[in-house]
Amino acid sequence: MGSITITDTHMSSLDTPHSATVTGGGWQVSWLPGRTLDRNQAITAMTIASTVGGNGVPRADNPIWMHLDGWAAELGLTAPAAVARAAKPLQEREAETRQEPEAGR
Repeated sequence: MGSITITDTHMSSLDTPHSATVTGGGWQVSWLPGRTLDRNQAITAMTIASTVGGNGVPRADNPIWMHLDGWAAELGLTAPAAVARAAKPLQEREAETRQEPEAGR
């Protein structure tokens, strides 16, 4: 797992194309579009993205899953769901976001 660079307004890691940015109401993480997180949740989300981006999806017997389970739970997700989302290339995630209908429609 690589390091995450954290400033007052942005989080990034060399291990993943995903990032987190401050918005008016909190933090937006690129692999969790439409969700607003607090700072600690954004760090957790970036930790997941950095872990998966640096090492790929771990094998089922890899002990990192114990950590992924805990981190994902902090975000209200299961580890497999979080890993699948974070492992998806950023371009694919952006294309999906553009195609998703706006809330209330």
